[in-house]
Amino acid sequence: MESTSIISFQYISGTFWYVLGYVKVTLWLTFASVGFGILLGLISSVAQLNRIPVLSQLADVFVIVCRSLPNMVLLYLVYYGLPILFLALEDQTGVHVPYEKVPVSLVAVVGLTLHTGAYLSEIFRAANQSVPKGQVEAALAIGMTWAQASRRVVLPQAAVFALPLFANQFLNTMKSTSIVFVITVVELLGSAKLYVEDNSAYFEAYIVVALSLLEPRYSFEFIFERLEHMMSKYKRGNAV
Repeated sequence: MESTSIISFQYISGTFWYVLGYVKVTLWLTFASVGFGILLGLISSVAQLNRIPVLSQLADVFVIVCRSLPNMVLLYLVYYGLPILFLALEDQTGVHVPYEKVPVSLVAVVGLTLHTGAYLSEIFRAANQSVPKGQVEAALAIGMTWAQASRRVVLPQAAVFALPLFANQFLNTMKSTSIVFVITVVELLGSAKLYVEDNSAYFEAYIVVALSLLEPRYSFEFIFERLEHMMSKYKRGNAV
């Protein structure tokens, strides 16, 4: 009687070599979404902290909506909503936006950016508020300008506060890239799904996906831990 293996290492090997080329897609989606999310989060947090008229109210709505909606719902809203928005713009202005030529990967980045930016906005706002106002007032009292106080007192301590939360959001965004397959963007998980359509070796495929995600995750965790160690001198208000 022949024994059968529960797990096919042949399928694992085949899946690995097939999905390997799509790891770069997952990383590109992650870096692009986090990069634009940082910019969006900074703008939103500055508007909220300074209570800039109109902008602060828009930032409040942005943060509430994008943090409340599941990532996939937000992605679908962007995917189906952008064409409608561009058509309405064309009706009003007569300017045609060739949205049909926009790569779907960019649409995925927009959806992930909105979700990431909303969380980063709250992280940046909380980090800024974690620095006692008395330290800023003392810096101004000894002759520092506002820019110098921000750079030498606020920013180092705020960065220490924000870095662990930022690292967590970065890793969450990397995991969230797995949902973009629903709008036909083929990344790591999507490529594995395509590969197993002919052999139905789903378990082996998802083992490969899990291992492929664990390696960069631990690499980025190591980098963030090193950054936290380097910035530890700024804890407890020891900014210089």
